[in-house]
Amino acid sequence: MKPPSDQAGEAPRDRLVAGLAQAILEVGYGRLTIADIVRHARVSKRTFYEHFEDKEACLLALYATHSARLLEEVEAAIQHAPPGELRASIGAAVYLSSLQSRPGLVRTLLVEILHVGPKGFALRRRVMRSFAELMRREFASAGTGDALSPALAMALVGGINELILEAVEEDRVDRLSELAGPVAAFVRGLLEARTAAK
Repeated sequence: MKPPSDQAGEAPRDRLVAGLAQAILEVGYGRLTIADIVRHARVSKRTFYEHFEDKEACLLALYATHSARLLEEVEAAIQHAPPGELRASIGAAVYLSSLQSRPGLVRTLLVEILHVGPKGFALRRRVMRSFAELMRREFASAGTGDALSPALAMALVGGINELILEAVEEDRVDRLSELAGPVAAFVRGLLEARTAAK
């Protein structure tokens, strides 16, 4: 996220989302107030309420923005690699290292989103489906036989997410990249099983 001093040219909504990210790093999500967000965004409280109902709504926007950026990073990293196992390894490494580089936000984005209620669950589900669709495209491009079903793709993404959540709960966010090997092996095993069944 950009520091507040670099946000002058950004739209107020984007500045507020970035301001929330900075406030989380400073005081944590549980303790932060609207005043913390607007201070980092360098806008007024009135501007905040023109864009968001409350800090939970701002958190949803941060989660959506961060997730979209993460998906773009993974897609950009794998686009020039040949389809199959190598792309899976590259994608896993980029995904995990990107999360690891934002340790102050990872817990909030992965855990606090679950406390926002139905809107948080719905947004999380949409994000998980986006990553599951990426998996489906990757399996299709690898030529592994029948298309990966939406349910199996979601199970794959859910399994990876659980590994990350466990690491977060055990305060291993600074070592998330260590999961790249197991995640790549998980994907590789599924690729090989589907190729063998062709």
